[in-house]
Amino acid sequence: MKWLKTVAVSALFMGCVALVLIGQAHEGPAWLGLMLLGLAGLLGLLYGYNRRCTRADRLQKRRLRAGERAQRREEEERKPL
Repeated sequence: MKWLKTVAVSALFMGCVALVLIGQAHEGPAWLGLMLLGLAGLLGLLYGYNRRCTRADRLQKRRLRAGERAQRREEEERKPL
């Protein structure tokens, strides 16, 4: 399933780049709209990639902080009063 997603994202990327290149070769508002559509697609792909990576980083940091808090609690429980 992962390879299918990779193929789909790659095809979408190539399609967006093609829209930008085709629109750049012509003049007029319609071609500008085509270029903007391609640019929006590229920005969407970049957003999805960055969101996935930064979310994983945030979750990992959250787990580390939770582990540190649990460790501090255990140390406090072991201290004699």
